[in-house]
Amino acid sequence: MIFKDKRFLIALSLTLSQQSFLAASTYYIAQAGASLTNSALDRVLSNISLFFLFALIAYIVSSAVKFFTAKAINDIWKEYSISTLSTSTRSLEYASDKNKKSISQWLGGEALPAISHACEFYIETTSAVLNILLTIIVFYFAIGWEISSTIMAATLISLAFSTLMRRKIESMASGMQQQRLRALLGIEPAWTHALYGTRKIRSDGFIKLKDEMHLYFLQINRYVLLEQIVACFPIIFSTLAFLALLQFTDLFTVALAGALVAALPRSLQVLGNVHSLSIYLSQLFLVRTRMRNLEIFVDGLEKYEMRKTSLQAIFIYNNGKRWHPCELIEALQQKNLPYGRFMVTGTNASGKSTFLKIIKDLVADSLLLTPEIHFLDFSSGLSTGQGQAKEIENSISMAPAVLMLDEWDANLDEGNCKRIDQLLQKASRQMLIIEVRHLRQQSVPPSTKRAGP
Repeated sequence: MIFKDKRFLIALSLTLSQQSFLAASTYYIAQAGASLTNSALDRVLSNISLFFLFALIAYIVSSAVKFFTAKAINDIWKEYSISTLSTSTRSLEYASDKNKKSISQWLGGEALPAISHACEFYIETTSAVLNILLTIIVFYFAIGWEISSTIMAATLISLAFSTLMRRKIESMASGMQQQRLRALLGIEPAWTHALYGTRKIRSDGFIKLKDEMHLYFLQINRYVLLEQIVACFPIIFSTLAFLALLQFTDLFTVALAGALVAALPRSLQVLGNVHSLSIYLSQLFLVRTRMRNLEIFVDGLEKYEMRKTSLQAIFIYNNGKRWHPCELIEALQQKNLPYGRFMVTGTNASGKSTFLKIIKDLVADSLLLTPEIHFLDFSSGLSTGQGQAKEIENSISMAPAVLMLDEWDANLDEGNCKRIDQLLQKASRQMLIIEVRHLRQQSVPPSTKRAGP
């Protein structure tokens, strides 16, 4: 996902350039320190000038890396969000309120932070690895193999420690993602309970949300503790090794000591990068797990097998004729769409809403409208009934191949019901309208019927 984005690849390439320029600046400042001991002032000034030049270029390139990384994060999240919505809306088998809330919270609460973390992580890890490797090379030529090998050993220790902790880190990563989602999903119920419940319901809602948040932060704290334990040991090893080289060896000449003093800031930086690399290596498994969970998120959504639902308790009427649900489904499958108004009746939980979803899956250019589904963005001045009436009027004006209305009269007064009923009667001469009524479903409306191709 990430490595297919061209802006991210540009950022990676620029990171390589940045670290190369920093390595060159380190080399020249070390050469300046060595030249200073020989009183070669012209050479010292020349090397210092080159140090500043390469350092300047490195920082300019660093800004470009930040720019392209930010653009990559935005584009990757946008593409992932559209892809997830597209996949999860191909079938109404995923059409549940639970899935809608999960997808909304996942895309905003997990996907964006995960993608942002992953992009920045790979850039920073690449930067740290290049910094260490190039510094080792520079130190080898400017100072000697002893210090270079010490840095290399610390890096290998970081890699070994992180590998040993891999399974533990991956398990903690998945747990943190799922607990974060549960905490986010608890915000909306807490809001509802606090506004509309009793004092006890309000208090219980907040307690439950706090418990979910506490579990999430507890897992984060455990992970950070493990991460820091893994990160500290290589630094302890490399620092002690440096001190041992300084105190118990005689490898340093005056020129070599001058080069080392000049390169000390870079030495501290590379030690910091060894520490960071230890953290990055432990986070590698965390990032990979989070990104893998992004890819398989839709597979874990609640799926309702609509076609396994029995439709025997549903009755459909049109123009005095009774239809079996399977008859209408078969007609739609054969593209033999009848015109007219078809009234769907049945007891509660008989499958009326499921039947409408099956029709929606069969006919791509169909429209399903319920009191909870809104296609228009209304101003706050409209009542629920007025908004519902405008939704139905808008749906009719769009002239879908099949218009399905689930309890469309649930929030309408008598006057609006009659007006909408007349609009539907007129529209039924040119389209198929399938409707489930609320209070008036016992009265089957008359309708014209004409077979269409």
